[in-house]
Amino acid sequence: MTDSLDLHVRVCHGDPLAMAGLVSLLGQEPGFHVQAGDGPDEAIVDVVVADHACALSLLASAPALDLPGGAGGFRVPRIVVLAWRAKEGEVMQAVASGAHGYVCQDANPAELMDAIRCVARGGSLYLCKRTKALFRHGTPRAGFTAREEDVLRFLVKGDCNKGIARKLDISASTVKAHVSRICEKLHVGSRAQVAVKAKQRGLVRV
Repeated sequence: MTDSLDLHVRVCHGDPLAMAGLVSLLGQEPGFHVQAGDGPDEAIVDVVVADHACALSLLASAPALDLPGGAGGFRVPRIVVLAWRAKEGEVMQAVASGAHGYVCQDANPAELMDAIRCVARGGSLYLCKRTKALFRHGTPRAGFTAREEDVLRFLVKGDCNKGIARKLDISASTVKAHVSRICEKLHVGSRAQVAVKAKQRGLVRV
């Protein structure tokens, strides 16, 4: 696909005013055919531009909507997340869920257009300039195992190792080992610093 081809874009946003503004903005771009809404019964689109919550909802339902062989005339589109902020944890969550692009709402409109075209062409993960700045070594990837995420969630709440062990039905020594690895991955030296850094970077949803 090249930039000269028409693109069908759908906007899904929890804020009706923001959605109307995006539809108007994107509709001015040559070759963009824009619609609003999030239903699977709408016309096939190349790219969906959605806020973080709508994107996660669409991605969660994607397997049920992606019918084999394109049956039913609907295919799961590629999704660009348009978010208020660049929080590392939210970016990783969106990417891990299957998002193809992540752009902050204060980005230059031209950057959003570039993201849509890049994603429609099947390019690699698109991160806006501000989001890229979060990651020193390329694209985001989940830094914690599932169990480490469980431990981190309780650690941020202030639970002690024994308390975490009881809640997760594991030994206190295992919790201690997980906490040590979490500290290493966050490059901090104490539980208190883990809590502060995890909250700052949006790595945990308490």
